[in-house]
Amino acid sequence: MNAAGDKVEMSDDKTEVTHADGTKEEIENGRLEVKDATGRTIVERPATAEDIARLQAL
Repeated sequence: MNAAGDKVEMSDDKTEVTHADGTKEEIENGRLEVKDATGRTIVERPATAEDIARLQAL
């Protein structure tokens, strides 16, 4: 867990971040998926280099 309370999990092919408010961001197989705290998908699209860098920096 980082200082902001985000739980960050990384493996070779997947990066997943669970934010303190329950929101989840996941990059897997080149796709970004963002879910709200209730599990509803709010974003699903190809991941950009900026998305990857942002999540890996957490």
